[in-house]
Amino acid sequence: MLVKAQLESASDVAAQSLFDAIVDGRIPPGAPLRLKELSEQLGMSMMPIREAIRRLAALDLVEIEPRKGARVREMTLEDLQDTYFSRLQLESIAVWEAAKHFTADDGDRAARALADRAEAEAAGDRVAERDAHERFHFAVYEASRRTWIVRSILPAWRNSERYRVEALRSHELQHERDNEHVQLLAALQRGDGPSAVRWIAAHLATSVRLSAESLGARSSPANSGDLGSADPDVDEVIARLEAHGHSPIGR
Repeated sequence: MLVKAQLESASDVAAQSLFDAIVDGRIPPGAPLRLKELSEQLGMSMMPIREAIRRLAALDLVEIEPRKGARVREMTLEDLQDTYFSRLQLESIAVWEAAKHFTADDGDRAARALADRAEAEAAGDRVAERDAHERFHFAVYEASRRTWIVRSILPAWRNSERYRVEALRSHELQHERDNEHVQLLAALQRGDGPSAVRWIAAHLATSVRLSAESLGARSSPANSGDLGSADPDVDEVIARLEAHGHSPIGR
């Protein structure tokens, strides 16, 4: 059953409601999205729901086939790898740049989001946990002052959320991810770009490993090495960043 999100426009409500239901599995991968049925559940006309489905299709969360309608995209190991590889490239740039510009206000904003995430997790509020987790990461990325990098991260982030949520259902390793958040924030606060890149890479590697296991594919060099979890790959990313600007350490 869908839960009506509290937003302003009907299409925003429909898009957020569908996104939440897809991410937490209430609408499973491969499920058809029937306009009449969704209209009845959300208590609105089919027009904003149609618009919402188009938005989710633009994020590659939904597939629209002529004469067949729309359905939720399947979750696959290949898609998981591609999503996290893209995130590594973009988020490495974001945290590298964030280390150059990180302020006390940026740190406070990120720290508040981490505290909110822990509180929501303790209360068992998955929606609030997801929101706080996203606020932490985007507080970090927005500190880069690179608007288009931040905008480019969002589609891959949205797709990866359903893998992350699925993985967290079957693993008790949130403490590992919490430590990665704390270490990433500490690196940014001291202006250490290379360490920030290493911690975001480690964080993404943890996510993809848990997600791959939740899909039934055991993590191995063959299926996770492309994500930058191995030191040589991260070193290559850092070298590329250094080639385009001075190290932010000691700014």
